[in-house]
Amino acid sequence: MAKVIIMPKLGFTQEEGSLMGWHKKVGDTVRKGEPFFDVHTDKSVVTIDAAESGTLLKIAVENEETVPVFTPIAVVGEPGEDPDAALKAHVMDVAPDAAVTADFDDEPAPAPAEQEAAPSAEGQKLTPKARKLIADEKYDMASIARIRGTGYEGGITARDIKASPLARKLAEKTGTPLETVTGTGAGGKVMKRDVEAAAKAAPAAVSCDNKRIAGTAPYKGVRKIIGDRLSQSKFTAPHLYFTDSVDTTNLTAFRRMLNEQGEQKIAVSDLLIKAASRALTRFPGVNSALIGDEIVTYESTNVGMAVAGDNGLIVPVVKNAQSKTLTQIAAETRDLVARAKEGRLAPAEYSDGTFSLSNLGMFGIENFTAIINPPEAAILSVSSVRKKAVVITDENGEDQIAIRPMMNIQLSVDHRIIDGLLASRFVEYMKELLENPVRILM
Repeated sequence: MAKVIIMPKLGFTQEEGSLMGWHKKVGDTVRKGEPFFDVHTDKSVVTIDAAESGTLLKIAVENEETVPVFTPIAVVGEPGEDPDAALKAHVMDVAPDAAVTADFDDEPAPAPAEQEAAPSAEGQKLTPKARKLIADEKYDMASIARIRGTGYEGGITARDIKASPLARKLAEKTGTPLETVTGTGAGGKVMKRDVEAAAKAAPAAVSCDNKRIAGTAPYKGVRKIIGDRLSQSKFTAPHLYFTDSVDTTNLTAFRRMLNEQGEQKIAVSDLLIKAASRALTRFPGVNSALIGDEIVTYESTNVGMAVAGDNGLIVPVVKNAQSKTLTQIAAETRDLVARAKEGRLAPAEYSDGTFSLSNLGMFGIENFTAIINPPEAAILSVSSVRKKAVVITDENGEDQIAIRPMMNIQLSVDHRIIDGLLASRFVEYMKELLENPVRILM
C-alpha cells in the first residue's frame, strides 16, 4: 500500500521547511532507515531517513521549495500503484469534508455587473491556520469561496487569503510592502494588479552614482529566522547588561600547560563553557527561563555557543556540561562546531540550551553586546584579548602600572527574572574563575 511522505515538524516552533535535496529519484528503491531527503529548517540542514521501504512513486515538492509542515511531499509504494490516488486519499483522511478546488490564477476580477452569484464556501478545503484567520477576521465565507488556493490540491492557506503568490513575488521584487497595499480581490485579498498599481504610485527612486547597488537578496530562510528570533528577544525581554575586564595571563598559561600534557587540545571556548557551567551551578537563578507564567530553574547546565556557518548563525549546545570533564567538552565542541559550519546538526543538537556564549575574540572585537537567545534568560559575550596598561598590586601591597592581556566579558540578562545583584555576582565569579583557571576544574 502506497504511503504518503510529509514535510516533518522538527522543532516546536517550526511552521515550514525547505526541501534542499532528494537522495532518490522517482523509480528508485527506498529502504527504511537510509537517507531519503534533506530539509532546511530552523537554521540547519537535516537529513531525513526513510520511514518506509518501497519504490519512490512521486515527488510532490521539488528542491528549494518551501512548504508548511505536514504537507505531502512524496509517495512511496509498490510499482504500479497510483501515487495521485494515495495523495488524494491522504488529504481526505486529514480533512474528510474537504472538497478539491482548482489551481489559482491572478486574472483580474470581472466587473461587478458581470459577476455570477457568489459560490458557497461550504465544503471548501481550508488549512487550520486559514480557518482560524477567517474566524478571527470574520471574513465573509461567500468571498472566501472565490479564492483559489495554492495549497495541496488547491487547498486554501492563510497566505492565500491575505495575498496571492504572484502578488507576494512581485512585492518582493519591487520592494513594495504588502501591508501598504489595498487588496481588490475576494475578501480584500491583495492581487498582482494591486501590487503593480501600488508600485507605479510610489515615488521613483532617485538615481545616484554614489549609491550603486551591487546586488540584492531576499530576506527569508535562515536570515529571517534569526531576525525574527532576535527581534522577539530584544523587544520582549528587557535586557540589562553587566561588563567586566578579565586578566588572561593565568588563563593562557593554564591552557598552554594542559595542551602540553594532554592529547586532546583545549581551546579557550572549552574553558569558557566549563567556567560558565560552574558559575551557573553556583548561581542557578541565571540558569533559568520564563515559560508562560512560570520561572523555570534548570538543574542541567546546557551551554550553547554561537557559531557562524555557511547557513547562518546557529548555537550548538553542550548538554549537561556540569557532568563532563574539560576533555570531554573539548571533544564534543570540536565535533559540534565542525558539523554546525557544514549545516549538518540535528535539531536536538542546537535545542534545549539553558545559557549561551558568544565568543568573537578570534575576530579582534574589543567589545560587543549580545542579544539573549530565547527562551534563555542570559548570554555571555566574550571579546578579544588586548594588551592594556592596568593598575596591579604587587606582592608588597604596592600599586603599579603594568601591561596585561585583558579580555572584556559582558552578561546580558532578562531583567524580568534576573536582577542586578544576581547578575553582578555571576560576572564577578566568572572573572574569578577565568583569572584563577585551576578553580574551573575544582
